[in-house]
Amino acid sequence: MRLLCAIGQRDGAQVIHDALALVGDVDYLAIIHVIDDQPRHGVEAQRGLSRRISPDRQREIALAEEAAGRVTLSEAESAARGLGKQIISIETRLERGKPEQNIVALAHELHVDLVALRAREYPDRFPRIGPPSVGHTARFVVDHAPCPVLLLRLVMSG
Repeated sequence: MRLLCAIGQRDGAQVIHDALALVGDVDYLAIIHVIDDQPRHGVEAQRGLSRRISPDRQREIALAEEAAGRVTLSEAESAARGLGKQIISIETRLERGKPEQNIVALAHELHVDLVALRAREYPDRFPRIGPPSVGHTARFVVDHAPCPVLLLRLVMSG
């Protein structure tokens, strides 16, 4: 089986653990983390032209995001290798853009058999108004992936 796991900034190792626990043998595992810079651009647009983030500061932010993304991918890869499953090949990808579009495009490109990702991530103390949602990224992937999608709901203790 060729499996693509899409991980966010938090709980990437848990997503890998849960996905691999639920599927059979995995010959190829691709792990993707997408840096979504759209929220920053939205904030910048609201600030107006007179208060734009300087190019130097933008580079600093991008480098910090990429460093954090590499750590996230490294932790997820270590988690996959530490499970004792026979995985022939593991590939990690750090992308930038819209997560939902990057995930679907990579699923097409790599001809995976299954995409695994988590439902919407709620930050600590996030005000939950109304019923929980799977989130727009998961919904888009479910609707557009070229293969089945495993949607994981991480249950937090406490």
